[in-house]
Amino acid sequence: MPQPQTPHALPGPLDALLSVPRLLRDPQAFYDAVQADVGVPGKAIRLAFSSFCFLFVYGFVTGWAHSPLQALYSGLKMPILFLTTMLFCLPALYFFSLAVLGTRLGFWQAVTVVLGGIGVTSFLLLGLAPVTLFFVLTSSDQAFFQLLAVAFVAISGYIGLYFLWGGMALVDETRTGAVKRLANWILRAWTLLYGFVGSQMAWRLSPFIGEAGRPAEWVQPSRDNFYVDVIRAVQHVVGVNDSLILPTLVGAVLFGIALAALLALNGAKPRPTPAEPAAPALV
Repeated sequence: MPQPQTPHALPGPLDALLSVPRLLRDPQAFYDAVQADVGVPGKAIRLAFSSFCFLFVYGFVTGWAHSPLQALYSGLKMPILFLTTMLFCLPALYFFSLAVLGTRLGFWQAVTVVLGGIGVTSFLLLGLAPVTLFFVLTSSDQAFFQLLAVAFVAISGYIGLYFLWGGMALVDETRTGAVKRLANWILRAWTLLYGFVGSQMAWRLSPFIGEAGRPAEWVQPSRDNFYVDVIRAVQHVVGVNDSLILPTLVGAVLFGIALAALLALNGAKPRPTPAEPAAPALV
């Protein structure tokens, strides 16, 4: 009688690359495993590895608008941008949650939840890489590429934050009443901090796309900051000269988008799941 064959385990790197799709297919099982502290450091390492690979691909395609060397630089800097920003901001989230809320989460559990959000963001950017490549091959407007990259990162980052908020709610279910509202305010403030630090980090690591007529550069000094660069790119695309009207309008729009995103995230609730026990996640 033939014996049933057991499925072969995937090689380590390939298994790690599938960690984000598994999270997306069954987030409840993933966060239940994190809450139970089952293999959490391994999950964090696999999510960090997959995020690095996905962000490298998107950064490489973005930098290809300038040159192959700039593509290599941007491919390396894109994961550095996201993961380094997390390293700078995560202690603030964990220490405030521990001091103010008395959270029961361990540090590696918080790291894994945040990496889950970054992993979702990087996976979506990987899906947008072919669209970016299409415009790289069919257009040569550097300012347009800059705005396109900012828009894609913002959209993907928002969805990643949705998973981060939902993950925190699922993993730390002991928060109720006033404690839950305070936790939401801490997470909301941390989201703004993460966005501010991330945008400043992106400015310091620029260029990602490069400038026409200049050689490929790893890092170049900038006279302004991220927001001024975005406003100047908008002015170039729409053909408006320097004035206070457009910067004010763009600033108001960015503030409105950030406020609306935070309110939407605050109102987002995890999807209900059946009462049956979930199988342990293999992420």
